[in-house]
Amino acid sequence: MNDNFYRSSGVAIAIRRIAQASKGVDYYFAGCLDNGLPEDISWIPEGRYRRFDLKSSNPIRVISELIRLRKWLDSEGCDLVHCHHRRISVLLQLAGVRVLYTAQLAFPYQTWFRWLHPKNMTAITRSVAKNLVETTGQEPFACIGNPAQFPERAPSIDLEKVRFRAVCIARLDPVKGHTYLLSAWKLLHDKGYKYKLDLVGEGSLRSGLEEQSRREGTQELIRFCGFHTDVSTFIRDSLFAVLVSEIEGQGIVTLEAAAMGRPSLLTAVPGSIDLIPAGATLPNGVDFGDVEKLAEALEEWFGHPDKVVAEGQRFSEFLKSSSDPAKVAHDYLDAYRRILNGST
Repeated sequence: MNDNFYRSSGVAIAIRRIAQASKGVDYYFAGCLDNGLPEDISWIPEGRYRRFDLKSSNPIRVISELIRLRKWLDSEGCDLVHCHHRRISVLLQLAGVRVLYTAQLAFPYQTWFRWLHPKNMTAITRSVAKNLVETTGQEPFACIGNPAQFPERAPSIDLEKVRFRAVCIARLDPVKGHTYLLSAWKLLHDKGYKYKLDLVGEGSLRSGLEEQSRREGTQELIRFCGFHTDVSTFIRDSLFAVLVSEIEGQGIVTLEAAAMGRPSLLTAVPGSIDLIPAGATLPNGVDFGDVEKLAEALEEWFGHPDKVVAEGQRFSEFLKSSSDPAKVAHDYLDAYRRILNGST
């Protein structure tokens, strides 16, 4: 269960991949009322998806929907709800539903979650797990990352083709930091660099970002590519990836870039910091919103393409085993069994 299955949501993509990789688990899927965002539920078998208005501001409505949800779970014989949304997981537990909450993000301390958090919790990275301890006083019983398929060997990189281009794959929302990324590109442009940037994604900020690019004179360098279900071509045509979020979990796009031998320039936020391999030689983990430091890091990365290629190998080797969809599915199956056996 998640609040929605927005096609640009990394959590929704992770849920799909976990379900598709799992053997021996009979999954049903639930979300909340349609919020207008384009969802992808085409992969869910017919009759196995329901919506419940659990985000309503009307408590009577929420209680009514929880009752309806419990009846549906009972009718389908569901043993456990694997929930990826914090508030919904609390509501489920209060309603007497056996639930596993997977923390995808780090959140600030809130009293209601400190006292009402689910008994059974996992986290997708170590820093997100640390955040759970700090905000609930309880350690998650497992740390299980997001799934991404890695090839046996990372593909070779044609430096002459890609050395002047980077890619950012993210929703065009404020939390992803695109305004700062474009401002850093302007600083590079002002120094005379003509590096190219592909922005792959959809969202409310697109028109504003396009206007910023025109205003700053970088419109010839920055390409708005829109939403794509398959981003592999954009990664293949880039030297490296950039993800400068204010809040992040374990970015699937960072895993997908690593699978293609590309490193990612990231912000120093929980979740993302866990993806930077030990021994990384290029500057990384920049502070969110620090345009000058970001521009300096970008200049260093573009200026040393051979180092970027080596860094990509480090990212690939570091993330490959933990991201294997079969391993992730196995780890969750083990988590389900432990909860049902009462051994968490």
